Amino acid sequence: MVTFSNKLKKIAEKKQTRIILSLDLTCRNDELLKKSKVLIANTANHICAVKINYHLLLPLSFNTLKNLISIIHKNNLLVIADIKLNDISSTNLVAINYLWKMGFDAIIVNPFVGFKDGLDLLLNSSRNKNKGVIFLVYMSHIGAKDGYGLEIFKNGKKNKLYYEFAQRALNWKADGMIIGGNNNKIITEILKSTKHKIDIFSPGIGYQGGNEIDAIKSGVDYLIIGRTIINSKNPSSILERISLNSWNASIKQNLS
Repeated sequence: MVTFSNKLKKIAEKKQTRIILSLDLTCRNDELLKKSKVLIANTANHICAVKINYHLLLPLSFNTLKNLISIIHKNNLLVIADIKLNDISSTNLVAINYLWKMGFDAIIVNPFVGFKDGLDLLLNSSRNKNKGVIFLVYMSHIGAKDGYGLEIFKNGKKNKLYYEFAQRALNWKADGMIIGGNNNKIITEILKSTKHKIDIFSPGIGYQGGNEIDAIKSGVDYLIIGRTIINSKNPSSILERISLNSWNASIKQNLS
């Protein structure tokens, strides 16, 4: 079975990059498609996937997004839908039905909703179609501690909510988990329990203070980068540098 994780790893190794481009464009609606195509053309050789969220999902039509995803696929890239889905099973199934028809390869969900009548059917349906499901464990903004950092009591033990979410990602066999790349201490803490059995996808590099080399050393598998690249006058050049730095850091990490 060719899973999302296997496909992403194969592309990353072929292109020698750990970078996922976050396509968070903020231009006029009538410029979104054109600018997206230009950005993909200029960065495709140094990224392994593209993450699309509401910046494009809301203003662009179904067919326009389908066309854009087709172009991204032609550049040997996978596409992740970042909607942080957090609803009951029936709603989740409707959502992924539309996303898979558009051509998305994976989706980011919130494990807070629970398993039974929450993420259970979504996970099973996605696996049957070789689509990826990535769990949101800890976000990269400052206020993440107010939610994901809450202390909870379970089976008489006190722990952090993000630790519980990481365990759910592992136990429910998710394809990855989102942890802010500017929270290396939390990444290291979670890895002690998950033991590299599940990929870590990290936003927060650049604009939010995260460093690509430090994140990789902490155990991150893929770096999600948006504004640092998008707002650059020369996105291809800065991406090439970040991609090289992170790839070399991952090689050293694997050898150590």
